[in-house]
Amino acid sequence: MVYTELKHLLKDYYPFTLLTDFQLQEMTDKATQATFAQNEFIFHEDENTDHIDIYFLVSGLAKNILHQSNGKQLSLRYYYPGDIIGLMVMFTSGELEFSVQALEDCTVFKLNKRHFFEIMTRNNDFSKVIWESIGERTKSLYDEMKNKATHDDEENVHLLKTRVKTLMNQPILIQPHLTMDKAAQLLDEKNVSGLIVNDEQLKMKGIITNKEILKYVSQPSSSNLVLDWMNKQPYYVEADAFAFEALSYIKNKANEFIPVIHNGSAIGVLTSRSFLNLENSSYLDLTYNVKNSRSINTLLQQSSLVNTTLQSFVQELVEKESYAYEVSEVITNHNDNIHRQIIKLAENEMKAEGYGTPPINYCFIIMGSQARHEQGFHTDQDNGVILTNYDHLPNRSNIDEYFKKFTQKINHYLSLSGFPECTGGIMAKESKWRKSLSEWKREIQTWKDELDAQEIQNFTMFFDFRPIYGDFSLAEEIRDFLTNKAKKSKTLQQLLMKDALRFKIPAHPLGIMNLKQKNKKINVKKTGLTQIIYSTRINAIKYGIIEVSTVKRLNELRKIQAMHPRDVENAKTALHYLHYFRLQQNLNQLENNQDVSNEINVYELSKEDRIKLKEALQVAHRMQQVTKISFNRNRVV
Repeated sequence: MVYTELKHLLKDYYPFTLLTDFQLQEMTDKATQATFAQNEFIFHEDENTDHIDIYFLVSGLAKNILHQSNGKQLSLRYYYPGDIIGLMVMFTSGELEFSVQALEDCTVFKLNKRHFFEIMTRNNDFSKVIWESIGERTKSLYDEMKNKATHDDEENVHLLKTRVKTLMNQPILIQPHLTMDKAAQLLDEKNVSGLIVNDEQLKMKGIITNKEILKYVSQPSSSNLVLDWMNKQPYYVEADAFAFEALSYIKNKANEFIPVIHNGSAIGVLTSRSFLNLENSSYLDLTYNVKNSRSINTLLQQSSLVNTTLQSFVQELVEKESYAYEVSEVITNHNDNIHRQIIKLAENEMKAEGYGTPPINYCFIIMGSQARHEQGFHTDQDNGVILTNYDHLPNRSNIDEYFKKFTQKINHYLSLSGFPECTGGIMAKESKWRKSLSEWKREIQTWKDELDAQEIQNFTMFFDFRPIYGDFSLAEEIRDFLTNKAKKSKTLQQLLMKDALRFKIPAHPLGIMNLKQKNKKINVKKTGLTQIIYSTRINAIKYGIIEVSTVKRLNELRKIQAMHPRDVENAKTALHYLHYFRLQQNLNQLENNQDVSNEINVYELSKEDRIKLKEALQVAHRMQQVTKISFNRNRVV
């Protein structure tokens, strides 16, 4: 029975798809199953190559270990479910001496070497692919060994692609119970323009600058404590923010002191001196103009579809060879700011119309590509609201009515601002996507227990959520609950795997792009991006990773050794290419007053770009295949 299941796996898995039914049956009949515990060697370099088998990895992770002459061990690749282990040792005459070790408990099928060789002699297509694979792997391994000592390029400190954490200075801290005289003394001694006021848990409570010192001196008071004079609501930026977002406030508000925050704690500060080496640019006004729009009509001019300054900014970023997924993050950050400003304006309207301020705490969340920081110029709305529990309150019906009206305003204004309403109804104004904390937990449990085809897509959308306005602690509680439930549910992961396989890569088995469409267009969102995003998401769920961005998820998978660094870089490079082609297409469409889309015409690309697209699709195809094998393990183990 187990070998019937192996045949079931192999018959849909390239390059075994090139075998005849008889050859496939012969290969599986001669196979045996084996398991290796975590940290056990699948084979060791000291073994005689005659005793080393060829393995098809069904479940778990393994890595190769190259033993260098200087005694240092080096790992140059990981093996994932669906990989064939042992080919290079078999065919490279002992030139590569390395071991393969299980990183997790592994299940493999040992493929009979003699029959494997015989089948290669009888099947030219299969043999050709195997030899090409060995050649590519061998060359790649030697190249990586040669370049292993090369360190990462130093970050180019340039306005258009610099993050604030590369520019910040060390913060000077002061506690709130100290006196303003002590604060003035510190400012003078350290020759700084501001101090961070922090509590005992090192969380930022406010700031003290020369402005607060002058107020203290000029306005006599019975209190001289920092707590009573500090600025409790300073403008601040997150450590991963782009420099232009902070610099716009220094330029337009004459701010001399901006805290840099990570997880609520100040890890650095920015001053005008921080930006001395950066260019002055009209792009600096992007963030400032959005956050200072006082009406919807004014805000409409900031939409990414009509804001020519943003479009020029994106074009320049692309031309300066920034990573395209970081350029997509710039667009997403701009859209986040528009969302936040619309929410503020909607709150003001609710007050003006007599509804008052929000009656309870809430958190506005976004989903999909915006949550992952992966937007292009073509995007619709995917959002929702998490409300603090209110069923026990006597005015709960009034609360329902308030947030129904409030979210209708938000979704309407977002639609006016260039974010079309979601055709699937994934919007905060819909009761399904506007729930209290307890209701969301019940909904997640229902998704886990009773998923159908529609619900799995809703779950997939919701899993990639990110808070952008309101009480973030509500979102953090839901994220922890959701991550824990999803990590433990193997059934859910199986269903997510099936959903991830809905979109196929249009590739010929020998690696040639197979475009059947008459117009030769390819939708890079459905063909390429989706496969990488879905595969990465499923592995993030498996390992309990809470990051939402695909790039950050990949980095976390590398960090916990669930993906080899080289495979992570390949995936990120593929993401870069796919985002790049979409951005270039969108910019051309906007310049020619055409509707933006995710489709690109392959034959309008240069030969070099077609090669890049092909490489990106091959990475996406492999990731999808690995996902299929990895999450089919319950069928064969």
